[in-house]
Amino acid sequence: MFGRLGIAGRFFLIALLVLFAALALGTGAAFVGRSARTGAGPRLPLPDQISAIVELLESLPAESRQRVLRAANSDLLSVSIADTLPKQPSAGKRMPGVEWFVDQYFSEPGKRTVYAWDEVSGRPAREAWKSGDALSPLRTTVLVAVSLKGGGFAIFESRSEIVRVFGLPVGFWVGIIGAVIGIIAVRAIMREARPLQALAGAVQSFAADAKPVTIVSGGARETKALVAAVNDMQAKIAQLIASRTLLLGAISHDLKTYLTRLRLRIEYISPPEQQEKAERDLDDMTRLLDDALAIARGSTFAERRRLVGLRGLVEAEIAQRSGEPVIATLMCDESDSTVLGDPVALKRLLSNLVDNALRFGTRVRLTLGVSGTWVVLNVEDDGPGIPLAQRNLVFEPFYRAETSRSRETGGSGLGLAIAKQIAAGHGGAISIGDSPLGGALFSVRLPCARGNAKPDAA
Repeated sequence: MFGRLGIAGRFFLIALLVLFAALALGTGAAFVGRSARTGAGPRLPLPDQISAIVELLESLPAESRQRVLRAANSDLLSVSIADTLPKQPSAGKRMPGVEWFVDQYFSEPGKRTVYAWDEVSGRPAREAWKSGDALSPLRTTVLVAVSLKGGGFAIFESRSEIVRVFGLPVGFWVGIIGAVIGIIAVRAIMREARPLQALAGAVQSFAADAKPVTIVSGGARETKALVAAVNDMQAKIAQLIASRTLLLGAISHDLKTYLTRLRLRIEYISPPEQQEKAERDLDDMTRLLDDALAIARGSTFAERRRLVGLRGLVEAEIAQRSGEPVIATLMCDESDSTVLGDPVALKRLLSNLVDNALRFGTRVRLTLGVSGTWVVLNVEDDGPGIPLAQRNLVFEPFYRAETSRSRETGGSGLGLAIAKQIAAGHGGAISIGDSPLGGALFSVRLPCARGNAKPDAA
């Protein structure tokens, strides 16, 4: 539960816990302090006082009891002796629980007769409010009668008077004021937390599309400094990404221009075998350049996202590789396999995984299905597989389990890195396992995007 609360809720809960702990500590300290002063252990004041006075009266002769009564009487407690049980007050009510509780404080519980009543006097809250009587007393009287061993009863009258404001106890108004202060404190905490919430939302939005979101500065001095730093950081990162995109575009254009010129000049190389080798070198250079630029650009395809059906992409990939040993098992329709993404990037992900499987195996099987809220694409082969120690390394750029520089065996070492980058950029993931065919199994999980809109035909 605590983990689901925001910063304002956490502050409020912490404040409540601190207040509760302070109240409990103060009450406990007062109780322990009184027990230490009286030496009577953890006993309540009034029942303890009643039992002590009754036992003292019983231990004294009749002529000495009046001095005890004068010593025990005060503004809050009146003690007297009567031969008979006093009448129950007309406005009072019997309190059996108090009777039992007082009886337990005697050395021999159950040997005496104990009666207890209470009586409340004062104007009702409605009348006090109507009359405009701001301050009015509320008197509460508790009468306790305890039988004495020699006969008669000891009568205890405990009085308390509470000043009421417009007919309601002062504690009620203290609670109202405390509630108002608490609401003001919560509002203040929420106001202080609002810039942090906006900051978190802006950072998440910037991480998704790399577009700066200006956050309005507010709150404490430290919060303003943090917001200003994040705003400045977003602007600088956006500028760096724009500069990098421009630089990569220029490099791609210029290098491909030179590659095109070299391809034209290859036609003038006379030995055919040398011409073929030069063309293969240029093809490898072109593929390496495309892969390196794809890695450098990162997940900048957020602006081209749309609804894409993975079933259509798999069917198109199978049709394109009609002469290759690639089969597919499609266990979901087009709408169930819909994801929100860049069709060009997703096609490249699929193509890279199939190329990697064909490079090391003689059979490749594609399986497309749905698991909960995920679309799962498996690409497996019958090759030698990937050892556990290398399964994280194969996604690193330029890492190759096969150390050959040959395109047919080793590749450029960027295909799997690009595939992982594309999957992560679409909110998914890619993992490696063992295939029933005997080789490696690459499993791609992408979040479903089911909806009324139809997938893009591309």
